[in-house]
Amino acid sequence: MLFTGDFIADADKIVKRMGIKCAGVRGNCDPKTGCEEQIVEMDGKRFYLIHGHQYAVKKGYDLLWQRGIDIGADIVVFGHTHKAYCERIKGLWMINPGSPSYPRAFSSTYAVITIQGAEIVPEIIEF
Repeated sequence: MLFTGDFIADADKIVKRMGIKCAGVRGNCDPKTGCEEQIVEMDGKRFYLIHGHQYAVKKGYDLLWQRGIDIGADIVVFGHTHKAYCERIKGLWMINPGSPSYPRAFSSTYAVITIQGAEIVPEIIEF
């Protein structure tokens, strides 16, 4: 599980209850402990995790996209807006899973990212 911040204690509960691994970062609503950003290598892909407020994602994604390019990410996973977003911009996937518990859109969402060989297949799931 990848967690992009706000209420990281909830992520800890899910991890313990389900017995899964988690990489995560704190959000602007979390205590100032833990990582603010993290790079995770999985299945030959480089994931950059960040909450997103640091790059003003409510105003646009250009700054965060540039950060992803600068660090050589294949996928940037971020939060902060609580609105799902999934787009490949000039070769870099920008994915916001939205929010399952506090959406600021019409429905609760999360993202599933599947790696199939060299191909990245992201999907936003509504429920």
